[in-house]
Amino acid sequence: MKIINLKRNDRVNRCNSYLILGDWNRSSDVNTIIDPGNDLFVLLEIEKLSKGFGRLPVTQVILTHNPDEHIGASLALRERFNARILAYGDGPEIDERLSDGQLIKAGDDVLEVLHTPGHSPDSICLYAPSEKTLFSGDTELQVNRSNKIYPRSYVDALFKIACRDILKIYSCHDQPITSDCQELIIQSVQTICRHSIVVDERGF
Repeated sequence: MKIINLKRNDRVNRCNSYLILGDWNRSSDVNTIIDPGNDLFVLLEIEKLSKGFGRLPVTQVILTHNPDEHIGASLALRERFNARILAYGDGPEIDERLSDGQLIKAGDDVLEVLHTPGHSPDSICLYAPSEKTLFSGDTELQVNRSNKIYPRSYVDALFKIACRDILKIYSCHDQPITSDCQELIIQSVQTICRHSIVVDERGF
């Protein structure tokens, strides 16, 4: 699996977009973009890259949360390359609705879908086991604040992430984290459990 952090247009779209390719650009690879944003800048970046002779630059688009934040570029990728749009949430533009625990082929490998409600009810993270890499979208992983109220579903999602072996984290807005990832997540879980209030959604 080859992960390319595409350049972004800071004047319009401050979202990090990631293109996943196979290591050898084989015909069976599924070229995938995660969170393309809402403008067309990402298309220009994709066109500059080598994606394999005679192959479509993008086969599928995966959204980690709220399709409205990324639908502009997603629809442009569909129109330009006939790319399919995948997301956990509903929407008329979504071609496939994802489920928790689902495995999706991306590049020459797979991504595991982890439902992580918190930023939004439809938020997901994507975990690449072979790379020990997490694409976290807008899910908050670094919790330093005490005495805050958190929904049970978000805390359960953090526990789920903490069970994965993670060496790198690519988020939707921050710089990649390439060291102490596991410790960061475990520390967040401990901070919440010791110093914050966890409630069921009915009381949230």
